[in-house]
Amino acid sequence: MTSGDLFITCLEQFQVDKDGIYDYINALIMTDSSGLLVVTDEHIGIITKDIEKICNENDFPLILIKDDLPYAVIMDTVNQYIAIENLNVINTLKLDKIMYGSISNNEKMEILHSIKPNIAQYVRTIYVDGEFNSEIAELKAHTSYLNNVSDIFVRNNNYKVFILSADNSKKLKHHSDAAAAQIKEFVNNPRVGFSRIYTRRDIGKALEEGKCSLETAKTMNMDFQEYDPLSVMQLLVSVRDTQEAQDFYEAYVNAVKEKVSGENLREVLLTMETYVANSGDYKVTAKVMSQHENTIRYRVNKVKCALNMENDNIKFNETIAIAVKLRILMNKTL
Repeated sequence: MTSGDLFITCLEQFQVDKDGIYDYINALIMTDSSGLLVVTDEHIGIITKDIEKICNENDFPLILIKDDLPYAVIMDTVNQYIAIENLNVINTLKLDKIMYGSISNNEKMEILHSIKPNIAQYVRTIYVDGEFNSEIAELKAHTSYLNNVSDIFVRNNNYKVFILSADNSKKLKHHSDAAAAQIKEFVNNPRVGFSRIYTRRDIGKALEEGKCSLETAKTMNMDFQEYDPLSVMQLLVSVRDTQEAQDFYEAYVNAVKEKVSGENLREVLLTMETYVANSGDYKVTAKVMSQHENTIRYRVNKVKCALNMENDNIKFNETIAIAVKLRILMNKTL
């Protein structure tokens, strides 16, 4: 037996020696088999609760199938899943090479055409995070896109990638809107990121933007996010895990700490968050926080002084806005 092998049985060999099923299951687990298909109605009692427990404890797939299905149908279905999984692995590697490989645009086009030879002139990517409603829904999605002459669907362990194409940008916009509606139907609680529309020569940009938009959607707990080059939050998503981002936020908090007592620090930082959320409107901030407007002005001026920005309102507003957004992105407590 080889690691990854899939086995199928009707359990007749255990009709006399029912305890032999334990040795059989353990042998499959020890050799890292990918699973066991049990096709039977008559001998189903051989699969006891103890056997199910052993399989569950070892994350070993045990699939029970009624014996009215022909073996040919079962194996054809299994082969479809294997073929799809292999294709996903291969196409994921190809997309990674387009995104991260040091290759020319012509080479990127060759890779793209190796996945879908008839991909159209304009492309847009949709990155999706979320689980399919069912195995059947996933199989239908794969089958649909395999039969589609101009669109691509690739699934990896982290997300699902749809590469849509059309002969012009207007058609592609309608096409991507329809695809997004379909995604909501067959994926549970999806988070979705869209790239902008590009010619297919810029497929690398489209892939990068779709992925970035998905990360922004997940971070901000949004259902859908279209790539926006002017989005500060989207820009910060790409740097949130860097040391520079950590240093920026810590420097902001430490500067405020030096001017504010420990017992008031959280309240002052919360005031700044509310001030930013309300576009620097003192009156609205005061109302939201149930404070006098002068109290809000005092706290804001205190932070201005702490940051040494009393005479530079533009820099001050920029700094606190970035600090507030970084705190959200880095999931830090106040």
